[in-house]
Amino acid sequence: MGEKRTNKRRRRTMRIRKAGPLLLATALSAFAWYGGGSGSGNEAHAAVGPITVNLTESTEAFKNPIMGFRPSRYINDSGFADREYATIFKHYIKYTDLENYASDSVQKIKDWSNAAWAGIESKNVKVVPRVVIVYPGTGEFWPDGVSHTDPVNQWLSETLKTRLVAFIGKLGQAWNDDPRVAFIELGLYGNWGENHIYPNKFADGTDRIPLSFQTALGDAYTAAFPDKKVLVRYPETFTSYDFGIQWDSFALPDDVAGGNGEIARDTWRTQINSGEVAYDWGDQSNLGGSPDGTLGSASNTNYVIDWIMKTHTSSLGWIADYTESNSSVAAGAAAMQKVLGYRFVLNQATFTGNVTPGGTMNVSFNVTNKGSSPFYYNWPVEASLLKSDGTVAWKGLFQADIRNWLPGTNWNSTTRVYAAAPATNTVSGAFTIPSTVPNGTYTLALSILDPAGWKPSVRFANTNYYAGGRTPIGKVGVGTDPADQNLGTFVSLKADSTLGYSLQSGAYDGGASGGGGGNEGSGGTVASYEAEASGNTLAGGAATSACSTCSGGSKVGYVGNNAGTLQFNGVSASAAGTYTLTISYLNGDAARSAQMSVNGGAATAISFPNTGGWSTVGTVETSVQLNAGNNTIKWSNTGGWAPDFDRIQLSAGGSGGGEDTQAPTAPANVAATSVTASSISLSWSASTDNVGVAGYDVYRNGTYVGTTASTAYTDTGLSAGTTYSYTVKAKDAAGNVSAASGAASGTTSASGGGASLLLDNFDNSPTWPGGNDLGKWAGANGFVNNAGVIESGALKLQYSNGGWFGSDVAQSIAGYSKLIIRIKGAAGGEESQFHLILGGVEKTLGAFSGNTITTSYKDISIDLAANGVDRSSPGQLQLTFWHGSTGTVWIDELRFE
Repeated sequence: MGEKRTNKRRRRTMRIRKAGPLLLATALSAFAWYGGGSGSGNEAHAAVGPITVNLTESTEAFKNPIMGFRPSRYINDSGFADREYATIFKHYIKYTDLENYASDSVQKIKDWSNAAWAGIESKNVKVVPRVVIVYPGTGEFWPDGVSHTDPVNQWLSETLKTRLVAFIGKLGQAWNDDPRVAFIELGLYGNWGENHIYPNKFADGTDRIPLSFQTALGDAYTAAFPDKKVLVRYPETFTSYDFGIQWDSFALPDDVAGGNGEIARDTWRTQINSGEVAYDWGDQSNLGGSPDGTLGSASNTNYVIDWIMKTHTSSLGWIADYTESNSSVAAGAAAMQKVLGYRFVLNQATFTGNVTPGGTMNVSFNVTNKGSSPFYYNWPVEASLLKSDGTVAWKGLFQADIRNWLPGTNWNSTTRVYAAAPATNTVSGAFTIPSTVPNGTYTLALSILDPAGWKPSVRFANTNYYAGGRTPIGKVGVGTDPADQNLGTFVSLKADSTLGYSLQSGAYDGGASGGGGGNEGSGGTVASYEAEASGNTLAGGAATSACSTCSGGSKVGYVGNNAGTLQFNGVSASAAGTYTLTISYLNGDAARSAQMSVNGGAATAISFPNTGGWSTVGTVETSVQLNAGNNTIKWSNTGGWAPDFDRIQLSAGGSGGGEDTQAPTAPANVAATSVTASSISLSWSASTDNVGVAGYDVYRNGTYVGTTASTAYTDTGLSAGTTYSYTVKAKDAAGNVSAASGAASGTTSASGGGASLLLDNFDNSPTWPGGNDLGKWAGANGFVNNAGVIESGALKLQYSNGGWFGSDVAQSIAGYSKLIIRIKGAAGGEESQFHLILGGVEKTLGAFSGNTITTSYKDISIDLAANGVDRSSPGQLQLTFWHGSTGTVWIDELRFE
């Protein structure tokens, strides 16, 4: 053949002899890396084309922003001491340093901040401020005009409440846009700003911040800090607010209720959980009495790590004051740093090896979060082409949201892994490389930028690493084949101290995926349109609601199912053509779908995967054909609920950077794999596509019923003893849809495969409360709507940190294997907000079933034997709603099968 390869490790390079025309296919074959160790380049063995590389996880613990060990700067400290893993410091601040008189301006706060935090941006350090009025043992810092002569009643005055609300507004003006502030601890109220007055008590016998102050301060912080996360001390406080938790007695056995309350609150997907290991009180048998005592013992270290993983904690204080020079302590610190917060590991990347000037470079990668928590801000992901001297020749941003790269869930302390492994997240981009980039060989690198200065900041945990924050993945030739695939020498992640950010930041000066290259300012985005904008058209049940995590502070929900529709009006395009549409949405349910109609045309089904919760924003991309001038984009779903919509963004160029008009092949071998009285499970063989299959739409008797990204789907809510016919269509990201598959039929069983035992179907016969369909006692109490009410044939229970439901079974259920609860929730995701007790076992509904509550009725099945339920003497079925949550559920039926 006309191609000659050299494969000599001592040279660590690749040479490709130029192939003749007949040998072009050989010369453009893809290849995979031979993994090189830290300190050396990686070697490849083939010519150019779509190149796939496998990357190696680093064994290092290292600094990353807004995570890890978190030292404190106390009131009398004058600086931020260097620590080996610290990028965030809690900063206790006297109220009177920021404001003494009510007339003091916001500028006073800014001036103090500039002096106290001078230069920390060059160290890549950020702060977590906690403003305090009373710091026992150190001092009290009451503002002028606020009475403080009574240690109890001083915390109840309307004067204090009014003053604090106004002050929080000033803090927001000073700090919401300050890149030096990582997040905010609510502080202010009570001893140490911990929202309690212990050992004193209020007249009601409690020491916690009263509800009236929770409401006043919660509203004030929500308004003042739309762009910063806010943390509160106790999970049972501020339950109406989407705040994170600072567990300041972290892992202490004496305060296990605090940790369990944090777990039950279950806000970690969108809100930061942080804390402090307390060494000055309580049972220290698993903590060792000091930071060194914890980290110098493997069992103590693992004990704390277990709590980190269960609570999805991103940073810890006090324990950060360990002795770095002690080798055994340092080993424990490294182990803990590797799980605190996020740890993004690149597994594989694929990229175009040879780019024509002015042409398209495709880049995709998959990444896994092997830490304990997400990254909580939408920092951009960048691809760059580096010159031989390491400087940047070109750069561009992916359309990606790193907040959606979630860790695993359900930590198992025995196996020391999450029972539900973290997802593999795939990110793809198509970048136009400007013709102004000179021909030559460049190193393609990935990085995550701090928007404060657009500098690399968050780092991937891989052996491939260059000083300055970039992860090299391969060589790309512009206008030529790459000269080699030698990436040179890698450096240690831990040792690199060159990272920083800027206090002033303009628009991004690179390109963007989906078209756009060179210096196109804000990443190639043509326009952004909010779902809640007054010019849009909402019909049916579609409605606007507040959303603190959404771009405009609001979202539109209840689209679909009840004829609800959302139409974006005035979507402007400068010229007719193909555009990339990025849809920001929220979905705490399984994958939902919506039909998109542009300018009244035929509808296209778009799949919206689970984002991790109804306050977590995710994005999907698709291509749209727009007319010059104003356009309409309408969302609907006649067969089910659509997701909640945040906004749409329009970018120049079609998705994937090309005119993808080829539809996937039709799915094959569709079959019904299992049935119950109310559901049919389907499977099929995967379709193929020239770019990639994005999902599958399922049709029951010719009517669309749902979308899935996998080759399986379960259709629920069916009638017993009924035959249904199904077909499946595949679709790609460009909106191309395949022909329908062959039809497959399934017949539901007459009664779940055998006779079922009905506990109650809440048809008000017998009258609620009083008895159930077994003729046994049933009742409830402590709910917002008292004992609940029967509504449309279901029991409606409204709870706010309280309420219990009980229904006697009082007979053997040994002949039944499952408890079926047909239920829906007002918001979805309520399965972790209450406990179910049956046959001597108590768990959350989510833990019992591994399933989620949605906003539509759904049969949630509980395996009785697998959960250890005593079926011979089950006693009473109970639900308890006292775990610090607020919501509404409807229970349609309880039965055993």
